[in-house]
This record gives sequence, C-alpha cells and structure tokens, in this order.
Amino acid sequence: MYPTDIRPLTSLRFAAAIWVLVYHFRNHLGLALDRFGVVAKGYLGVDLFFILSGFILAHVYLGVWRERRFNYGSFLWARLARIYPVHLVTLAGMVGLWLLASNAGISFEALAFDPKVLPQHVLLIQAWGTTPTDQWNFPSWSISAEWFAYLCFPAAAVVALATARRPALGLALAVSLFVVMFVIAASFGVLFTDMTSHIGALRIIPSFLTGVAICQLGSRFSLPPKLGWIGAGVSLAWIALGASLGASDLVIWPALGVLIFSLGETSKHGSSNPLSARWLVYLGEASFALYMTHLPVDIVYFHGLDLVLPGAASATPLLVWSGVFVACIAVSILVHEAIEKPARRWLRQHDPFLRRPPAEPRDEPVI
Repeated sequence: MYPTDIRPLTSLRFAAAIWVLVYHFRNHLGLALDRFGVVAKGYLGVDLFFILSGFILAHVYLGVWRERRFNYGSFLWARLARIYPVHLVTLAGMVGLWLLASNAGISFEALAFDPKVLPQHVLLIQAWGTTPTDQWNFPSWSISAEWFAYLCFPAAAVVALATARRPALGLALAVSLFVVMFVIAASFGVLFTDMTSHIGALRIIPSFLTGVAICQLGSRFSLPPKLGWIGAGVSLAWIALGASLGASDLVIWPALGVLIFSLGETSKHGSSNPLSARWLVYLGEASFALYMTHLPVDIVYFHGLDLVLPGAASATPLLVWSGVFVACIAVSILVHEAIEKPARRWLRQHDPFLRRPPAEPRDEPVI
C-alpha cells in the first residue's frame, strides 16, 4: 500500500513545473531552445500534472467515497482553498502590471488582456470554451481545467470503484479515451495535448482518469523496489528519446503515467529515497506557486533587464536566461509562505460544510 505522504511524487511536481517553465522561456534572448526535443515538448508537463492530480485525489478520497463518508461540499471547499487564493493574487498582479504599463505608454496585445473576460477568470471557467485565447495570467487555464475535474470527481470515483477489482481494465479504458480524444482533435487540425483556453477543460479528462486508474492499480499490486526505479528510468528515457525523435504525443504521453506509477512504487518500501529529500519535497510543495507566478515574473524580469542592463542579455544570454529561474523560485517561495499556506489553512479551518474543521490541512497536489 502507498504511504499517506508519497514524497517522490511531491518532488516530481517541482520537476514538472521546471519543465513547463523551460518550455515557456525557450525563445527568450534569441536562444531558440525549442530546437531540443525535450524542451519543445515541455507543454506535456501540464499533462503530467493532470495525471498526478487524478492519482493523488484518488489516493486521498476514494477510500472516503467507498466508506460513504465523502462530503462533496467540503471536498470542493478544500480544492478552492488549495488553488483560489494564489489564483486571485496572480490575476490581480497581472491586472496591476497591465495598468502600470498602460499608464507608462507601453502597449500589450489587446486580445491577451481584455477586461471583458476577467469574470470568466474569476469564476475559473476560462478554459471551458468561454474565452477565445489565453489571457491575463495565461497558465491559469490549467487551474480552470482542474476545477472542472474537481466538479466531476464523483463521476471519476464511480468509474474507479466500478473497475476496482480490475484496475488494469480501468487504466486501459482511460488510455483508450485519451487516444480517441487525441484522434478526434487531430481530425479538426488541433493538437489535443496543446489545447489550453480552446476548451482546455477537455484535455484534463483522460489524464485525470488515468491518474485515478494508476492509483487503483498501485493499491492492488506492488513492484519490487528495483523495478520501480527501473520503470522510472525507462519512462524518462522513453520521454527523452520520443521527444528528440519528434515522435507524436500519442506515443510519448503514456510514459508520463508510467513515470508516476513507477515513482509511486518506490515510496512503498520505506527505504532511503533520494526523491524524499526535504528540500526537494519543499520545492514540490511550492510548485503550484512557481507555476502560477512565473508569467508575471517573466514580464518583470526580462523587461526590467532591457531597461536596467540593456547590454547584459546580448553579452551573456544563457547566464541571464538562467537567472529567471532563480527569480521564479524565490517569488514562488515567498507566495507559498506568505499567501498560499496561510490562506489555505484559514479557509480549511472555516469550512462551512464541516462541523469540525481539520486540525491541519494536507498539502494535496495541483498544478
């Protein structure tokens, strides 16, 4: 059985966030890093998060559902406590940057900063086909998709328990759903794994269900410790080789699930695990803040460099480019400690759906 706290998967969240950040920063300073396949496929880091989200929520809540103790209102309140404070702060930060730039005579692309779609962002429905493109804090589309999955969690639980005795069947159905949705999207000229505000909520469905199925599989079967590490190594090589060869995401995507399953297996045996290092786990806990704040940091960092040190970027582009990650991590730790943790704790302690609030809210993964 899995331990309550699956630390290697918490650490994996940090690696996934960095993968996404490298992808988003790949063309800054003329570095054109998307010539490297692994960098060009960095958008799959979001799918990795989606699978991981389904896995962890199944780990935390399926037992409660099975025992008929599941409180839907409290579940949704806990999910909002996890994502909403940072979402509002980063959205407000982007609005503030837009106002400052407008007053300074700096123009932003009008379609990307349209005040008319702010209500959709506040309501977390911006990835439900309600906005024409990514806007404001662009990465928040995935939080909108997560919110959609949270609302539909009871349906995922019903499917999971229906296939509980045959978890391999549940996993096969989830992966098959991904293939079908990928092919249908391709028939419309759309890359399914690159859908964001264009009904990006659909993208999370097979990934989330795959994560739930992987958790069910791991709850019934266990691998020897060495096989878990071998599986993790094989899946990483699979991703790297597939990306380097320009393989279809249809081929690469299953490796994300294998990676999560394999690392989850390494947590079962109580032996020393390098991915359970305290600093890595902490960075994994702060990965949501890292993901949500990296766009405003990106804007301030690179535009600030042009104003303060105009020649630095051209002289040492790779060094200057690397500095943005230091800035992003520093800001994410600040937001995690000053906003995310206290807000989540306060909201969980004031859960209107519970008679007795939890003593300490668990840090459950999300993007």
